[in-house]
Amino acid sequence: MRVTGFWQSWLLPLILVLTLVGVSRGLGAEAAAPEPAIGSTPTAPAPPAPYEPPAAAGHATLTLHAFRIVGASTVRVKDLKKELSMQLPSFWPPWRTPPPFRLQDLEYDVERLKNFYRRQGFYHTQIKPEINYGPGGAVDVTLKIDEGPWVKVTDLDVEVAGPMDLSELRSKWPLNPGDRFAEKPYDDLKNLYLNYLPNHGYPRVRVKGRVYLNEATNTAKILLSVNPGPVCYFGQVRIKDAEKLETPEAAVLSKLTFKTGQLFNQEKLFDTQRKLYATDLFRSVVLTPEQVPPQEPTIPIVVELVEKKKRSLKAGLGYGDEEKVRARLGLRYRNLWGGGRLLDLDARYSSLGYLFSESFTNPAVFGASFDFVQQSGARRRDLPGFNDRAFFTQSRLERDIPWDLRVYFGHGLEFARPFNLPVETLIRLEGTQPEKMYRASFALLGLRQDTTDSHIEPRRGGIMNLGNEFAPTFLGSGLQFTQSVLDWRRYQALGDSKFVAAGRVRFGLIQPIQSTTQIPISRLFFSGGANSVRGYKLDYLGPRNVGGDPVGGETVLEFSLEGRFPLPIYKKIGGVIFLDAGNVFSRIHNLDLGQLKYSPGVGLRYLSPIGAIGVDIAFPTNRINYQQDSPYQVHFTVGYGF
Repeated sequence: MRVTGFWQSWLLPLILVLTLVGVSRGLGAEAAAPEPAIGSTPTAPAPPAPYEPPAAAGHATLTLHAFRIVGASTVRVKDLKKELSMQLPSFWPPWRTPPPFRLQDLEYDVERLKNFYRRQGFYHTQIKPEINYGPGGAVDVTLKIDEGPWVKVTDLDVEVAGPMDLSELRSKWPLNPGDRFAEKPYDDLKNLYLNYLPNHGYPRVRVKGRVYLNEATNTAKILLSVNPGPVCYFGQVRIKDAEKLETPEAAVLSKLTFKTGQLFNQEKLFDTQRKLYATDLFRSVVLTPEQVPPQEPTIPIVVELVEKKKRSLKAGLGYGDEEKVRARLGLRYRNLWGGGRLLDLDARYSSLGYLFSESFTNPAVFGASFDFVQQSGARRRDLPGFNDRAFFTQSRLERDIPWDLRVYFGHGLEFARPFNLPVETLIRLEGTQPEKMYRASFALLGLRQDTTDSHIEPRRGGIMNLGNEFAPTFLGSGLQFTQSVLDWRRYQALGDSKFVAAGRVRFGLIQPIQSTTQIPISRLFFSGGANSVRGYKLDYLGPRNVGGDPVGGETVLEFSLEGRFPLPIYKKIGGVIFLDAGNVFSRIHNLDLGQLKYSPGVGLRYLSPIGAIGVDIAFPTNRINYQQDSPYQVHFTVGYGF
């Protein structure tokens, strides 16, 4: 039969296709499909059927029970695992279900690791996965890595346009000739100039880099071109939509760390932003340099603010080994009567007493650079050595000064009545009369500094508080004294690790003057407890009466060193190891560093959304009274000790 027309163009190709399909089906019934190789690309137009190993037959899913990386020597295994997208098995908690295993996920992660190695300067890395299928659908994966040679930096040149001398930055280069070429230190090298020059008057700096890579010889030559641009200065500051804000413009401008006409410094913009956030008036603070013509050396700054809600309520309920059940209720009013004023009402209660207080802050009072702060309250303390009730009030003027310092001065008034004192304490402290109302009227002078990166879990920076009180007769004080207290804390993360070293020093001194011969117990210093020297009970470190009750002293000295680190058990659980030291001395001339009491210890912390919650166990190395003092102290804590 002769085939023409439509049949000539379609019938013969159709018969050929049907024949090939039948042959392929026959072959597929006789031979098993091979396991696809890692990294291979299927050539068939339709994706192949998923591979099911014989050991896993009958199981709906495969689970990853073990994952190992071998052969990595220069790059750390834990850094490689951070690059993986697939979920890895974990031994904790023990009841955790093994993650599912999919071959395509492993293929994808092998390519990710190869790219990661290239970013680290390894351009010839070979990664071979080995997969073992066990009973019950369990899969063990081993990645065998041959890193190969790394790329060596042979030359590094930095060309700076113009006469500017930036040779001082050479000692800070994160990448030098002879080092292994990697993308991160290369980017850090460029950022060194991009961050330095805007903080020294050159916000329009441009940095271009070229890397001449020779994969055959595994060498790299780097050329950096730095164009500082023109020197610039701060221009006028404009608050965007200032008429819509309740916070007065003067209160905002008082927090500026720069002035119009000063050399441009980008770091000062960040410092201003941090100070404005610290007022707790704003939930968003953005400082933006305005766009000006390239030849214009003066750069105006726009401040864009979004205010917080006018009221906020804080409530808390907890438990501590010293305070037992404790409760707190706080109410904050923002922009009270307008003008950026703050009013805080606070109530606290525990087995150690109660505190009712109010604090009122009026920023930039009378348009000046000082903030007016007034605080008052009533308290009761039920401490191991005595009880007392007191009413206090303070009025201060505060302002920011350079180096992140805040200075304040003012006046304070306190009425305190001690009671429930043991007879043995009254014999030793002749200047303390129970149920007597002691009136202290004193001048205030102090400094504060806070450079921490977080108020909940600081990793860098420090806090310094120095307070001085002077209560002479001409201020109407019935109790005459001078007092100074220094509390200094420092935090430092070690490199890029999560280990944080923390330290604290506290020194306090109070001395009677004029007609006062002895300081009453309610004004003396005490030490020991969860927030002090943790190996000793609350207030029991220092002088005691014949019955063993603490009586306090005129001088206190405390030191603390603490290491904070994550634990592999769970990412939100951390550990601490610490050494506390301190003591209380009756008089300043009794101060003796050889009499310091030491207390090493360890602890656990759970990093909750409200802060660290944990437990510490501390051991006093030299107990004062072996019959009364415990060989260890256990403290339940909220937050870190300092």
